Amino acid sequence: MEWYRWRMKPEAAREGVACRDLTDPENAVIGAFAGVITGAVTTPLDVIKTRLMIQGSAKQYRGVVDCVQTVVREEGPSALLKGIGPRVLWIGIGGSIFFGVLERTKLLLSQRRPGKAVSEASKEE
Repeated sequence: MEWYRWRMKPEAAREGVACRDLTDPENAVIGAFAGVITGAVTTPLDVIKTRLMIQGSAKQYRGVVDCVQTVVREEGPSALLKGIGPRVLWIGIGGSIFFGVLERTKLLLSQRRPGKAVSEASKEE
């Protein structure tokens, strides 16, 4: 997944848009940022999923919508963000490691392929 790299035409480069390979720390920071955003956005979904799973046979909630309404009514909207700190931390760290290792592995494998051009940034490393 290379959503953060610009695949551009030569005319775009003349317009002043930079095109280069990212360094390992840059890849790690981008991965961490993606993980933090993902963790924060999905925390309310995780809270609702967990509430539905632990209700057991008591059937406290009739479904997802009822669960959201009940939690917000009884505990307030902030209850949907319970556990956001640890969740964002571990998903951010995981994203950093994943993206860093993924991009380094892709670079190393591309260097081993015969006939594959290696970018200038990777030659310097």
